Amino acid sequence: MSPTSALASWPWRMISFLFWYAKAFVLANLFVTLDVLRPRKRMKMAPAIIAVPAASTSDTEWTLISCLITLTPGTLTLSISREHQILYVHGMFVASRESLVREIQEMEDRMLKALRRNPGDLSRPLRVPDVVPVDQPPGGELE
Repeated sequence: MSPTSALASWPWRMISFLFWYAKAFVLANLFVTLDVLRPRKRMKMAPAIIAVPAASTSDTEWTLISCLITLTPGTLTLSISREHQILYVHGMFVASRESLVREIQEMEDRMLKALRRNPGDLSRPLRVPDVVPVDQPPGGELE
């Protein structure tokens, strides 16, 4: 995409993202609302904390993706590791790690394409670093 065409398409990318996010927001609200209002027919709540490789680079991008994740019902940004380019996200309905990572990365890609006048490279780290909780002994199991 040439710089001129990227600049010309930028407002449309922003509008497209806003409509996409509004749809995702409404669907997430309905999903959580149904789970709350129908206790006998509970959906399979499977909460998890997932490390999501991110492509954000600026403070604005990190802040906005964190807010968008947290505003979406059923997800919450817990922490950011800018050094490793990782978002730590809690999800209420996690079918699989890969599905939540894919959803968050799709949201981030759409956001970055809408924010950046020239989206360019949206590369992420290939591997999530191993994280050991502070209170866990180096050898493994908690007592």
